Amino acid sequence: MLIDNLEMVKDLARGAVLLGTGGGGDPYIGQLLLQQQIREGRFVELIDASELADDALVVSIAGVGAPTVLVEHLQANDVCQRLLDRMERYMGRKVDAIIPVEVGGLNSIIPLALGAQVGLPVINADGMGRAFPHIEMTTFSVYGNTACPMFIENELGDAVTIEKTTTDRKTEDIARVVTGTLGAMVYSSLYPMSGHDVKTKAILGSMSYCLEIGRGIREARINYDDPFEGLLKILDQPENDRHAKILFDGKIIDTKRETRDGLHVATIKMIGIDDPSDVFEIEVQNEYLVATRNGETVCIVPDLIATLDRESAEPVTGEKLKYGQRLKILGLAASPIMRRPECLEVFGPSAFGLSEEFICVEDNKIK
Repeated sequence: MLIDNLEMVKDLARGAVLLGTGGGGDPYIGQLLLQQQIREGRFVELIDASELADDALVVSIAGVGAPTVLVEHLQANDVCQRLLDRMERYMGRKVDAIIPVEVGGLNSIIPLALGAQVGLPVINADGMGRAFPHIEMTTFSVYGNTACPMFIENELGDAVTIEKTTTDRKTEDIARVVTGTLGAMVYSSLYPMSGHDVKTKAILGSMSYCLEIGRGIREARINYDDPFEGLLKILDQPENDRHAKILFDGKIIDTKRETRDGLHVATIKMIGIDDPSDVFEIEVQNEYLVATRNGETVCIVPDLIATLDRESAEPVTGEKLKYGQRLKILGLAASPIMRRPECLEVFGPSAFGLSEEFICVEDNKIK
């Protein structure tokens, strides 16, 4: 698939915000970079993992840090290209393709912009099927690949290399300290892997799913009185292991947020449009972790929580939520691979210090 027009970019960005579950970074900056490449006649090819040679060298390019400070640290046009060059020098060979580490938010668009800039294909896959706040929270890591060597750089050119650690969690801890020192927002090249690794360990088809969602929202506004009706036809397909439902319809009455340890940490409180006694809360750590309705958990990681404008179905990132906004909250099932026991150990509720056990969103009591 060739991404060669501005409407596709807008659809991708829209889908990326929804799959970003509140985080992943606002894709607006990445969208501008990709649009500029397309205007200059440089397009990007999105390829399936099956098209890779088993011995191909594949690398992830990703932003790391707090989404709340992203607009204060605009990406330099060549920072990701320098990161790619550093990885190639270390590995002693050319990179054959780029894979997003996550499909949500900024980190789904930045690899596309770089792919267009340097003429490399981007793989229609990722390591999360959504966005997560920690580097180790990928299927790549769960199934044996390591994030190191990891090359880090900010928009000013300050650069750090994490060559080797004992665990990807340790890589995350080191990278988080570095990120805080370099302004709470950096970019990185990481997770060098083979084509065979991608075929067996990645979440396949996630980028085209992102595009399908973004395009579906745009078309639903035209074809349906209620765009959520059209959107749910895409998101809720039990026969294809897709499950989704509206968890809540209400307005924000309180937001408590801070940037802590390089993360956007927040609590969002809502009440029902017609019933102020109906209370809904979302806990945030860059991404939405858990949603409760009147004290009962209705969706929890790794399943996805998405906040959308209740009239247009436009997804809204967590750092843009504010008092008075009227939203519908969607709960979406994570990719089946993300629900496996070995994956839940790394990015299930307990990994975030939550006491609740994971319950599939399709099994909750919300109608």
